[in-house]
Amino acid sequence: MDDLFQHLETRIRALLSRCNQLEHTNIDLTQNQSSLAREKEALFAKNKEAISLIENMVTRLKSIESA
Repeated sequence: MDDLFQHLETRIRALLSRCNQLEHTNIDLTQNQSSLAREKEALFAKNKEAISLIENMVTRLKSIESA
């Protein structure tokens, strides 16, 4: 009977340890996801700005060409 309780206690401790490990992993993944989302927004903004600059250059080149 004592062996059964020791086995259960060992198993419970292992499960608690694994649960704690998964909680830390989840926190890390959530933080990484937030960081990647912010980086994605910044890249989209830079891309939009670059597209705008290129469109302006094309417009200027067309006006120079037609002059």
